[in-house]
Amino acid sequence: MTTLHYFFKLHPLKIREGWKVKENHLYQKPIREGRQTLLVLENEENHKIVQVESAGDLHYAVKMFTIDEKPAAEMFQIPYEQLVERLEEMIWKEGCESGGPRNLLRLRIPDGWKVSHHALTDTNPGDLNPESDVWLSDFKRDLLQLEHEEEQLLLDVEWYPENDPAGHYAVKLIKDGDWKRPLEEMLCIHPKELAYEIDSVLKKAGKRS
Repeated sequence: MTTLHYFFKLHPLKIREGWKVKENHLYQKPIREGRQTLLVLENEENHKIVQVESAGDLHYAVKMFTIDEKPAAEMFQIPYEQLVERLEEMIWKEGCESGGPRNLLRLRIPDGWKVSHHALTDTNPGDLNPESDVWLSDFKRDLLQLEHEEEQLLLDVEWYPENDPAGHYAVKLIKDGDWKRPLEEMLCIHPKELAYEIDSVLKKAGKRS
């Protein structure tokens, strides 16, 4: 499967800060293949691993266990149409938020990337009154940071100027901490366009590695 097809097939997910994607073959449409393990997430801070496994006949198991392989939580016989909801429920339950913030933007995140910070919502700035308090909560300077430690890459998303209805999203791909010379830099306003730009940057990053 090419990098392009791989990205478009991945299922967007709400992944909590601190989780690293170790393996990702969880696609938007179920694929009948022999692969047993579809997704592996690791959280080094709380020493937990979450794993999605195929159980056959388009049913799945979501398991959480400790780094030393002691079971912490399990869900079995989950039909595909409920899989993402149940998976997110398990991830966010660790932080006492069932399923995560309601309007957090779901992202396609490939192998090797860690969610360091995620406060990026799907709120459309075009739908907001300039006096709305949502500008203060959803359009901050620091919205998203994804890290690829092995490749020394950082994907950063911010709203600039902060809280300003006349602002825009800025997406940057940083190598070796060099903020003055980003590998990629894109500007946009609409959340759907933003999700596309994030996909585009991650695809290009995958081709670099």
